[in-house]
Amino acid sequence: MATVAVIVGAAVVNAIAFTAGNALYDKFGRTDGSEDKARHDRAIEDLQKASAVWNQKGLETLDFIDRSVKQKDDARNTFDDVNTAIEFYNQTHPDGKIVLPYRPVLEDFYKPTPEHNYHETVVASITDGVNGYVAYRFLAQ
Repeated sequence: MATVAVIVGAAVVNAIAFTAGNALYDKFGRTDGSEDKARHDRAIEDLQKASAVWNQKGLETLDFIDRSVKQKDDARNTFDDVNTAIEFYNQTHPDGKIVLPYRPVLEDFYKPTPEHNYHETVVASITDGVNGYVAYRFLAQ
């Protein structure tokens, strides 16, 4: 019977924590229709476009390396990873070094505003504080 009480108690605490966390996030973490959200969405779209270009260049490089290796009758390996293929190609073909371009990340296109960072920190601090208090009150007995 005590096991059932612990499970039900944990479920209630979990539900309260998630509900409070979502309420705090809605209050502090997001502003509807804000310029920051629109800027973030544009940055995500730019990142997707840049990642698609980067992936295409990686596939073209991988195809080039496979063709070059097969022309030299050195087709011992089948490459699934572009970095491994480039490393092998550069070892076997010292005359031409291939370097894959920098892989784009979200930070290249989007810098969060200080207000966003502040709200994120407030939400995390309040949520962690409430969870710590609940754990202290109910588990320390």
